[in-house]
Amino acid sequence: MTSWLGSLWGGSHGSSLPYNIKSDPVSPSTKHGSHGWAVHDATQKSDGGEVTAFQASKAELAKTPLRRNNSIADARYTDTSQTQLIPALHHFHRIKRLIHPRILRAHATLDTDYPDEAKPAPGLDALEKTAATGTLIIVTERARPLDDWLEDLNPHTAQANAAAVSWGIHNIVEALGFLHAQAKLAHGMICPDAVFVTPAGDFKLGGFDLITPVGIADGGGGPTPHFRKYDGLVCPADYRSPERAGQRYDVLQQSAPVHSVDCYSLAVLIEYIYTHPNAGTGGQVPPPLKKALMRMKNDSPKLRPRLAPLLKCPVFDNPYVKAEMFLDEVMSKPIEEKIMFLQSLPDVLNRGALNESVAIHKILPLLVMGLKSSAGNESAMTQDVNRREVLAIVPLLFQIAESYLAKTPELFQRHITPLVPLLFAINDRGVRGSVLQKISLLEGQMEKAAINSAVFEPMCSGFTDSSGALRELTLKSTVVLVPKLNAANLEKLVRYLVRMQSDPEASIRTNTVIFIGKIAPNLTDMSRQKLILPAFMRSMKDPFTPCRLSALRAVITCREYFTQRDVAEKVLPSVVPHTLDADNDVRMEAFKVVDALLVGLREESKKMAKDDAERIAAATCGMNTLGAPTGSGSIPEAPTSGSYLSGLSSWMTTTTNSQPTENKANSAAAKNASNGPSSLAAAQKAGPAAPKFSSLSLSDAQIGGAANYNSKTSGGWSDDEDIMASPAKGSTGDGWDDDDFGMSAGGGGGAKKNDEDDDDFFASFNSKPARPAGGKVGGLGVSRISMSKKAGSSLTSKAAPKIKKQLPKPAVKKLPANDIMDDGWDDF
Repeated sequence: MTSWLGSLWGGSHGSSLPYNIKSDPVSPSTKHGSHGWAVHDATQKSDGGEVTAFQASKAELAKTPLRRNNSIADARYTDTSQTQLIPALHHFHRIKRLIHPRILRAHATLDTDYPDEAKPAPGLDALEKTAATGTLIIVTERARPLDDWLEDLNPHTAQANAAAVSWGIHNIVEALGFLHAQAKLAHGMICPDAVFVTPAGDFKLGGFDLITPVGIADGGGGPTPHFRKYDGLVCPADYRSPERAGQRYDVLQQSAPVHSVDCYSLAVLIEYIYTHPNAGTGGQVPPPLKKALMRMKNDSPKLRPRLAPLLKCPVFDNPYVKAEMFLDEVMSKPIEEKIMFLQSLPDVLNRGALNESVAIHKILPLLVMGLKSSAGNESAMTQDVNRREVLAIVPLLFQIAESYLAKTPELFQRHITPLVPLLFAINDRGVRGSVLQKISLLEGQMEKAAINSAVFEPMCSGFTDSSGALRELTLKSTVVLVPKLNAANLEKLVRYLVRMQSDPEASIRTNTVIFIGKIAPNLTDMSRQKLILPAFMRSMKDPFTPCRLSALRAVITCREYFTQRDVAEKVLPSVVPHTLDADNDVRMEAFKVVDALLVGLREESKKMAKDDAERIAAATCGMNTLGAPTGSGSIPEAPTSGSYLSGLSSWMTTTTNSQPTENKANSAAAKNASNGPSSLAAAQKAGPAAPKFSSLSLSDAQIGGAANYNSKTSGGWSDDEDIMASPAKGSTGDGWDDDDFGMSAGGGGGAKKNDEDDDDFFASFNSKPARPAGGKVGGLGVSRISMSKKAGSSLTSKAAPKIKKQLPKPAVKKLPANDIMDDGWDDF
């Protein structure tokens, strides 16, 4: 059977590994202390989890001689035939067999020369027979060399660094305790090169190049031949005990306990770590450890103490170490104790007792594991103890996400986003409330599609929950999601809002109208038209005072979405009654709303007036200058033409039987004299009173002065026609030329004679005397109306050209007898 490990790094075989290994190493194989291994970042193909890959080319290892131990003047240490290959193979075979929480865990190993399990690689006793053409790959948990970790420590956080270092040393002591007590093995290479640090800050023991049993008779006395052969070449001289430096391995075999080999090396390593400038101790070993280190470095292997009691030192008695120890054992703790610890962790994180790396890489995975095991099982949530555990997990989960993960969106997407559907699926109001309180965090970190599907859809159930507090919290939480909701979900939200305006809880109704005012800019035009105005009108009728007050304020906020017609016909009629509301705040707010809306209405009214004036001017283009005389007198333009004359013609059809008197004519002349010289001159030419007429048509009223009428025409201007004329040379100054009426130039004397015999047309008003030729009627600038001398005779004139588009006749109001015409027919 072919193994999935049967793949070559970076080649066609490597693709079958369940890991994606980056090609560029973070630490090259030529780096001091690497022992021929290059360190690469890698991820799991299944879930993207981060791991570390160690790669070593056997061909390169076989060509690289081991470094010479300068402290030993032995000729054999200069043998170039002793290369890095055999120690590397020794480590390769040992690391995959040693499993302990404090030992670097190997997820997978691969020797590309032996990809098939049917043909295994040679064992530890035949390493020299191993093929040296392929590549060695070891995939481990995420880790980095100790020296790199020390260099990256923040020198300004000395106390936190010292606590982290004490925890790391605690880990190495535990790892050696396992090797010595359980595996009966001595590590043999305790030095910085053999220690790796995980992202959570845990120290892991690696570097099993020399691991060996102690006290086993092997024919040469002492540890294994492999240890004795490579001890001086692999382990740094400073970390080798005196008997190892003198090659007195028989002492180790005959009388030394197994821990004595590593006890001396560990003491040197502890000194090395604490003297680093970033260790947080000022480059000094803590005083409680100094005496212990002296005993550990005793020249006699028999007098070196066991390592387990070292953990009782006060250096390791601090909150950081205690919290880390509980985290490592939390899964095996009683549930009640576990819940109490989880409830205390938020305060621990706030005080900084645990750093960011611990929160992200150690606490967060535990929370995710506990949440999936409890919340993912509906039957488990029916038990109160599991429910309380989830209630303790959720706030802590969001605290870590908000404090640490929000700064790195990739981490948030990896750890928190997959949990959101699970959190909303929990049928518990306490859990739902905790999630809703952090909805703004989810909105800021999640994609729009995830917001619509994984957040909004499940949270809509809160709008119809029987708990008023949860309904209100759901409403308040939704407002931050509105900008990312799609059209379908916005429409769904509108329906829920309409329903919540009838909620029995007054506070929910009030918050609903506030909510509508805030989300109005995000709604479509159709949704705004259906929602905001009816919602505000409904809320203004609410018996709850804050609800009415909120509705009035929302009207001001959303006034830009109302047409002025809606403001005048719908909004103001709803607002004005509240100017007499029982509550003073509502009254004051209503007046503010009215004042603000009236400003817009005034602007709209002015705009409408301007539009009307422009429309009338466009409709009467060329009519305002008609009848202007060529003489010295000027006649002002009438404000209207067709509509005014049409109304005048219908009004003039009434029978007028009154006879004007000369006194009235004289009073009219006196009045015209006050209007100007032209009016005074026209008044002096006023003729005698006109005879009575049974009816008048528009042709009977000649605007602009005296004119002769041709009896051959059928009736002059009709009610549906207008006059298009212009002044001509030789006119009498009244605005009309004789030729315009079909008369010759010699008819002027006849016109003058007729003027003397005409009745006063305005006698029927009992207020207006007859106007002389060329005079003004009020402010309209029209000429005197001339009447025919013979009563009942047909007055004719030249037919005026017809206007293409007939103007509608406005309704005309008959003036009372005592009305004065000087205002230009303002009654219209």
